Amino acid sequence: MPLFSQAQKVVLYNQGLELERHFQREKIIWTSFSNEARVEVEVVCKNGKKYILRVCISPDFPNSCPPMVVISPDGVLRRANGSLLGLASRQDHVLTSKDGYTRICYFRPGTWMGNKTSYKVIKKRLVWLEAYELHLQTENSIDLFIKAEDIVFHDGVPLHLD
Repeated sequence: MPLFSQAQKVVLYNQGLELERHFQREKIIWTSFSNEARVEVEVVCKNGKKYILRVCISPDFPNSCPPMVVISPDGVLRRANGSLLGLASRQDHVLTSKDGYTRICYFRPGTWMGNKTSYKVIKKRLVWLEAYELHLQTENSIDLFIKAEDIVFHDGVPLHLD
């Protein structure tokens, strides 16, 4: 049995095109395994720090929320105090790590709707990365910055979360 149906392949292809409209093509990597597909996208925070986000897409996509992890630069990320961001934390907006990487929480359980695109998921997590970078600088909670309305993309365009 194929991993994805023809209809799912069309959805994923269109999502790939959407990602390419917003990120450089060479910064996007798609891979497929027997149990999931992955898309990895290099993003840059406004302070110039680069991260690679991985979205893991299961065969029941888009019916379930795909896990997202930060795979670069260092696997499980650390808080400003040096402790690992590897266990679930509401204050940090993370879930228990996956495959040795920090897993970012981006939708409350039960609120996932299948109409979210990979681009919107990654855009929303860029907010988390900006909050994380501010946390590292100030030691204030990630939650404080996620709730702030003045987080912007690295190019100065305000984020409007859908």
